[in-house]
Amino acid sequence: MKNYDEKINEKVDKINNKLEKIRKFNKIKIIFKMIFIFLLLIMSIILIVKVNTKNIITSSEVIEETTKNELEGNSTSDEKININEINKSSVNDWNLILVNKENPIPENYSVNIVKIEDNFEVDEKIKESTEKMLADARASGINPEICSAYRSTKYQTTLYNNKINEYLRKGFNMEQATEQASKWVTTPGTSEHEIGLSLDIIDNSYQILDENQENTPVQKWLMEHCYEYGFILRYPTEKRDITKINYEPWHYRYVGVKDAMIIKEKGYCLEEYIEFLKDEY
Repeated sequence: MKNYDEKINEKVDKINNKLEKIRKFNKIKIIFKMIFIFLLLIMSIILIVKVNTKNIITSSEVIEETTKNELEGNSTSDEKININEINKSSVNDWNLILVNKENPIPENYSVNIVKIEDNFEVDEKIKESTEKMLADARASGINPEICSAYRSTKYQTTLYNNKINEYLRKGFNMEQATEQASKWVTTPGTSEHEIGLSLDIIDNSYQILDENQENTPVQKWLMEHCYEYGFILRYPTEKRDITKINYEPWHYRYVGVKDAMIIKEKGYCLEEYIEFLKDEY
């Protein structure tokens, strides 16, 4: 009987030993798994850091190249700017001058105008960019036409008064007519056309200045590509409460390639971008 009990005990001990070995082995497996997961985490962090570092370097290179191209008059259609890495722009830069009802043209402001498209004039600093944008648009198979560019203050006054008279004929009183007219034609001394940095561009196949202009091939192309040449759609429909000007899907303003790209990226109008620059810098 004693021998039998000893044999039983030996078997139990062997089983316990095996169970103990299995438990140790499982513990070792768990430890190795944890080490493996930890190593994977470390490798992932290293990879993320490398990618971000590469992106920062690439963004800086793009910014440098974009600025260089802008100075040389070249477009940068395939390049995107990292806004956080952008070279600082100033609200005092000539291309960012804000002209609206609250910000009239400075008295000492002067414009060096040059001929463009035979019958129109612009500030000489935007002539090359304008011509390139129109040429590229035509090369894509569409037919843009300038219908207004630089205007003298005298001519702006004539347009403004004509608009007021139009509303007077509709039965508005002078105050109402003036208010309505200013939503379409800015008061003399507050028009971007007077500084030579804005263009009204229409589609040859549809020459009416109304909201249907946005559906033409020319406006679809310009709204997608104008920023590549330094232009923005100046009066978007969703920004009229800020610009105080009705939607004009034909009015384009030059601000420079670098700044136009940021405005497009952030969905700003020019007023909002100027405030952004003031807050940022």
